[in-house]
Amino acid sequence: MSTRGTLIWAALVASLASCERDAPTISREPEGARPQNATLLPVQAEEPFPALGCYQRARDRTMLTQHDAYLLCTGATSDAPIACYERAAAGLMLSSQAIVLCRCAESLAPIECYERAAQETTLTQPDIVALCSAASMQRLYPNCAPVR
Repeated sequence: MSTRGTLIWAALVASLASCERDAPTISREPEGARPQNATLLPVQAEEPFPALGCYQRARDRTMLTQHDAYLLCTGATSDAPIACYERAAAGLMLSSQAIVLCRCAESLAPIECYERAAQETTLTQPDIVALCSAASMQRLYPNCAPVR
């Protein structure tokens, strides 16, 4: 196993060990810890190339591969996809599902939708991800452009 593979494995084991075993939601904050208008808060100030900034920060702040960081940030208008991805990954969601859920996100709304659907419905996790994905909720093409 390569050094990077060993580091990734060690980080995964450490993160799994620190997770609460039966947490009911992805969020680790107690109920009410987040402001009620968390979905309306800007994640990143305007920058000239937001998708590039998102990609670079995804590579710096996450263990995403170059390709997965590209998938997450293509069409991004802020760092919201990264914030969403980090919350989803902290809840032990598969990385590929977190990317689908958070791609094109402009807030943490996909996470909040996911948490609510997981508590209030009997849908499967893949169905909830598809239903609550930012692209689905905002009716966007895969490049985050609006469907006309």
